[in-house]
Amino acid sequence: MNSFTATGRIGRDAELRDANGTPVLNFPVATDTGFGDRKRTMWLNAALWGKRAQAMAEMLSKGQFVAITGELSQREYEKDGQTRTSLELRVNEIDLGPRQSSEGSGGTTSKEKDEIPF
Repeated sequence: MNSFTATGRIGRDAELRDANGTPVLNFPVATDTGFGDRKRTMWLNAALWGKRAQAMAEMLSKGQFVAITGELSQREYEKDGQTRTSLELRVNEIDLGPRQSSEGSGGTTSKEKDEIPF
């Protein structure tokens, strides 16, 4: 069984399309690996199919944090005479995280909000 899970941020607003009568929602997800000088960003092209694609279309926008699980595949294509590789994930499960806000949290961390004063 091929099952891959990744967390990251959506790179651009999701695009809803029709594939032979079946709705498909496409969106790129950036996920970081490593840290410091070795930190790299890996891009996944995610696709969500069917009724869930239609339901999620308005909810998935650039900057949205997501956790996705599905079947990972690799596709090769030609660009400018060079062979390139694309990682694609057919999404089976998706969980949404908090939206990225330009206003910030007003200086209060989530840990501070969750603490009970005594």
